[in-house]
Amino acid sequence: MTLLFMPKVLVLGARFGGLTAAYTLKRLVGKAADIKVINNNRFTYFRPALPHVSVNYMDVEQLKIDLAQALPEKGIQFQEGTVLKIDARNNKVIYRKPDGSETEEEYDYVIVAIGAHLATELVKGWDQYGYSVCEPEYAVKTREKLMNWQGGNIAIGSGLFYQGHNPAPNVPKNFVPNADAACEGPVFEMSLMLSGYFKKKGVWNKTKITVFSPGEYLSDLSPASRKTVAEIYKSMGIELVHNFKIKEIREHEIVSEDGKTIPSDLTILIPPYTGNPALKNSTPDLIDDGGFIPTDLNMVSIKYDNVYAVGDANSLTVPKLGYLAVQTGRIAAQHLATRLGFNVKIDKYYPTIVCVADNPYENFAIAVKDDTWYGGSVSEAIPSTANHIKKELFHKYFIWTKGDMALEKFLASW
Repeated sequence: MTLLFMPKVLVLGARFGGLTAAYTLKRLVGKAADIKVINNNRFTYFRPALPHVSVNYMDVEQLKIDLAQALPEKGIQFQEGTVLKIDARNNKVIYRKPDGSETEEEYDYVIVAIGAHLATELVKGWDQYGYSVCEPEYAVKTREKLMNWQGGNIAIGSGLFYQGHNPAPNVPKNFVPNADAACEGPVFEMSLMLSGYFKKKGVWNKTKITVFSPGEYLSDLSPASRKTVAEIYKSMGIELVHNFKIKEIREHEIVSEDGKTIPSDLTILIPPYTGNPALKNSTPDLIDDGGFIPTDLNMVSIKYDNVYAVGDANSLTVPKLGYLAVQTGRIAAQHLATRLGFNVKIDKYYPTIVCVADNPYENFAIAVKDDTWYGGSVSEAIPSTANHIKKELFHKYFIWTKGDMALEKFLASW
């Protein structure tokens, strides 16, 4: 009897990047690999709809997928656990189980998809006065605040993105621009949503909204698109403040690093983005100086060829965008499948800003597709009712497939 080698693949994280990698690899290699997903929660969520939760258009339960059920149904193992570090030299992942015990697990290959860190600790006053839509519990807290809103000043914006630069990923330089903010799409979406929500509540004329950015707002879009957004804001009475690096949230204002203030009775923040603490605790030469993993265009670590990084954990994904997470997850799985002996076409990574800013209470959404930040010529920002419907269908598709984005590359620009 001949024993066949069964490679063990650990996938760390179960959001867009991790789920895409796990499902795609399973589809490509079948039983030729032992695939296990480790995630810090039994549940994962359709995160693009967390802003919808905050304006009471959806409930968190409508966004939830039970990984302990969904993954084993597809022949993928699941383990709830918080990754503490990766020992890349010895092919081990150290994680903490829900009961508090620490466990070491060896791998032949690992796909790192644990994302970045929302560094709320860098903003003074966050615990007392900060609101966000980046996590389910944040969105619920924001919803409770908004449901009782009677008017006043609201500030919406992003903290700094602590981007790494050294060593650089092995990709064309224009694929990784310098960014002040990790992703401002949710800021744009919330500014639209609140308009519709407050008009419905009858308090829009009692509300002043200011949108702020640590750099130039929506710098990942073309100058023409940025000008269009500025004109939309002007017509809505929304003030736009560039180069406001938030340092502190107070009860009725926010303060920048250089002492400027913006009146704010409610501050909705995309917190500062830093490298994941688990990666900062990992083998030092696995990461760059920001705590992200530099890779090549196949998502393979430039230092350890059995380590892949996808989504926000990868230093090449700028901005930190769901569309790029799915693309990197798919490419990593395809490349690994070829190494396991399967004849698979590997997609070429090409960064593009693809997102939909929804305004459900006014029944329209703005679909954005833009590659000008990377040297391309595509710049689209199209408002329509159809785009609102597309976003709702995208949510239903994600829930129906339990997070398997098999058709995403066909649906992204439909």
